[in-house]
Amino acid sequence: MTGPMATDRQERILAGKLDLLFRGHIAVPGNMLAALLVAYLLHGCHPTWFLLLWLGGTCAVGVARLYLHRCFRNAEEEQPCRRRWAHLFTLGTFGSGLMWGVICASLAIWGDAKAYVLLTFVVGGMTAGSVATFSPYMPAYLAYASPMTLSLSVASLLSRDEVITGNGILILFYFVVVTLTCVYSSRFVDRTVKLQVDNEILRNHLRKTRRERDTARREKWSTLAQLSHELRTPLNAIMGFSEAMREEVLGALGNRRYKDYASHIHASGRRLLTLADELMLISQGEAGSLSLREEPVDVGEMVSSLLAYKKTAAEKAGLTLASYIASGLPKLNADKAKLRQMLRHLVDNAIKFTPAGGSVSLAVVLDSEGGMEITVEDTGIGIDAKNLARVLRPFARVATPLTDNTGGAGLGLPIVARLAELHDAKLNMTSEPGQGTRVLLRFPAKRCLVGNADSAAA
Repeated sequence: MTGPMATDRQERILAGKLDLLFRGHIAVPGNMLAALLVAYLLHGCHPTWFLLLWLGGTCAVGVARLYLHRCFRNAEEEQPCRRRWAHLFTLGTFGSGLMWGVICASLAIWGDAKAYVLLTFVVGGMTAGSVATFSPYMPAYLAYASPMTLSLSVASLLSRDEVITGNGILILFYFVVVTLTCVYSSRFVDRTVKLQVDNEILRNHLRKTRRERDTARREKWSTLAQLSHELRTPLNAIMGFSEAMREEVLGALGNRRYKDYASHIHASGRRLLTLADELMLISQGEAGSLSLREEPVDVGEMVSSLLAYKKTAAEKAGLTLASYIASGLPKLNADKAKLRQMLRHLVDNAIKFTPAGGSVSLAVVLDSEGGMEITVEDTGIGIDAKNLARVLRPFARVATPLTDNTGGAGLGLPIVARLAELHDAKLNMTSEPGQGTRVLLRFPAKRCLVGNADSAAA
């Protein structure tokens, strides 16, 4: 990763470390309380004026660090100068470390054995504690721990007491060990923060890509819907003129074949118009611009009229049509035209993919939860389970023994799926090759108008 992206990544990593650093502000009041306790315990061997000056300086640095923390938290999230905040934080920790270094250095002048022991414990504890607080940023740790430990070590080494001198050497060794521990901890924090930043960058990239994909998808389908709409005008003209020629509205055409040609033109125009309508419908559905004109619909009557209309096509294909319409069906709150289109597509598919001698059935019942179930079932060639999801995608086609993979536009079932979703209905499709296909549309109970029960019987 190079260029602006790498710079942005580094800035985010630093921001993550700063957030961890400034979370440790609770250690600052603890530092001041420790200074107060040390000043009290050293009053027997150190001058009072010196202890008061040192305590005042330590508290002043602590207050400044707390103010810095407040400024950081009140600042905007997108900090243009994060490195400046890191430097200021390091300067604050150096100030605290320096004040402890001063009290440690004073041991060479006024310290006794008890004072050496006291500050050894205090400095050792604060150095170890600073690993957890400052490990996200090593410069802050070094700025804090180095002045106090080195001052204490030098003061101990200058002592004429062999035990205290040895203690100075141990302090140096202890400082090296704790620093190595802090380095290891800092590397772990660094890896963790980098992983968090990289994950966030990846999530942002995925969100951006998803938005761009959705926008492109909507634009694509919106363009296709507009194109389908534009096709309707010339197709309507073709159908109107061809129908006038076929019916010889303005007089005889002369040669009979012209009338046949007009019939073919009219039939082709109708197929193209149907395709344009389907393209516009699926495009609107995919673009999210499809809406419903809801009204109470007598589903039983719709099914009966649809099967009567399809009876000729079924007989021509050598199929048997059957239906079951439960009695007392309530009316369905739905878009009547779109509901009829859904059923027409399902019945057309069943007829298309069922060989002669087979049957197509349509049933309408209420389920146990008060919802309405419409089932279209055939004894056709069926669909392989691996292709069930595919046939619900626009323009997806599956080669079958009855039709090759170029037959149809592949819009029927996708239209049914989109319209079902728009009606809050669930579409369930089961099929086995050679056994037939069963499509179940389940409309929720909230769409059943119980007060308008249908008295029609099967």
